[in-house]
Amino acid sequence: MTLRSWHHPSAGTRAAVLLVGGATLAFVLLALLVAGSAGPVPRLDAWVSRAAYAAAVAHPLWRASMAAVTVTGSTAVVGPLTALGCVILLVFGQWRQAVFAAVAMTATVCLRLGVLAVVARARPVDQLAPASSYSFPSGHSTVSAAAALILLVVCWPLLRRWSRILLAVAAGGWALSVGVSRVALVVHWPSDIIGAWLFVLVTVPGTAVMLRAALGRGEPKVTAG
Repeated sequence: MTLRSWHHPSAGTRAAVLLVGGATLAFVLLALLVAGSAGPVPRLDAWVSRAAYAAAVAHPLWRASMAAVTVTGSTAVVGPLTALGCVILLVFGQWRQAVFAAVAMTATVCLRLGVLAVVARARPVDQLAPASSYSFPSGHSTVSAAAALILLVVCWPLLRRWSRILLAVAAGGWALSVGVSRVALVVHWPSDIIGAWLFVLVTVPGTAVMLRAALGRGEPKVTAG
């Protein structure tokens, strides 16, 4: 038998720290690239946005479907669902998971507002859906990706192999669709979406690591080995 104390980081915690570090570097680099009006990233964004506008105007059904998808990623939809999920976790005695979900989502939304104000990037001009405020990182993409990742983190230990795969495909596919819809409706630049996903890879795993340090100490785990 070997004792593994919670005072020492597990392999999972180390992996999360590495993920947060790598995502932070990538996000900061992307933010610096989009902050300027010149360079390869803004040029690529402009080219994709022009193509997205042409496709949406030429195909009304595509535009309508993207408008329907984009609504599902709004804070008005995801926020209440997250709150409901936290209540369900508390009812079943999973208070750590409920705290994680609540803190991770709240921190992600609030920290994004700070980044939004600092970068202060203008949106595309040919918007095909209502949108306000600055552009980087995308709010809908941030919220949907955070919800998908939080769902995976909370449910992963409770599911079997194939159920995990199905959940990952469904949650990831939804978050991806929301991100695509923001570009398709020309309310965000493509790099706003990538920035949102990188941002979530910083805040959600980062929250998990911090909460593990704050709440995860206790009796040592006993594992066979």
